[in-house]
Amino acid sequence: MTAKKILKKTGDRTLIIYAHPYDGSFNRAILEAATSALDKAGRPYDVVDLYADGFDPRMPTEELALYREGGTLDPLVSHYQKLIDGASRIIVIAPIWWSELPAIVKGFVDKVLKQNWAYHPTATGVKGHLTHIKQVLVLTTSTAPTWFLRRFCGNYVGSVFLGAAIKQVGMHGRTWVNFGKVGKVSRRQHKKHLKRVARLVVK
Repeated sequence: MTAKKILKKTGDRTLIIYAHPYDGSFNRAILEAATSALDKAGRPYDVVDLYADGFDPRMPTEELALYREGGTLDPLVSHYQKLIDGASRIIVIAPIWWSELPAIVKGFVDKVLKQNWAYHPTATGVKGHLTHIKQVLVLTTSTAPTWFLRRFCGNYVGSVFLGAAIKQVGMHGRTWVNFGKVGKVSRRQHKKHLKRVARLVVK
């Protein structure tokens, strides 16, 4: 599923950023549950599938040279920025690998959330420009239990991704929901979580 665009004028538009390379993963089931719920609710949305799009998370020298002015040589970066401009809420769906989000998500933050587009520096830090994003919901899966990630692995999603990067660019309503022990729990628990996802994405 590559950058799918649903053309419908509204002030309430959701951008889903999906980051998993395997179509048979539970993350794919979460994506399908989310889009199905949005469809049923008549909510417009876009889906960015970073792996299917062939997004390159690396920051080459030529791209870095344009960072401060907010410029880019990557057409996908420009496309993603336009989708963010048109969204009012963002949902990130990804696995937890080695206690954090995949490198492709970090590359998305590095390359897309550029200075003088997503924020500008101030004497005391940064001032975020993306204040039109009223909700950010991060839906992840992990082999470790959620409490372990929060207490012993640095709480990366809550403290760094949402609590620092996403907060600093001005996005509001930041929430992390993880499905831990993904390979060990019952099918019934998987189905229960998908129902929870369906409720969360239309709140």
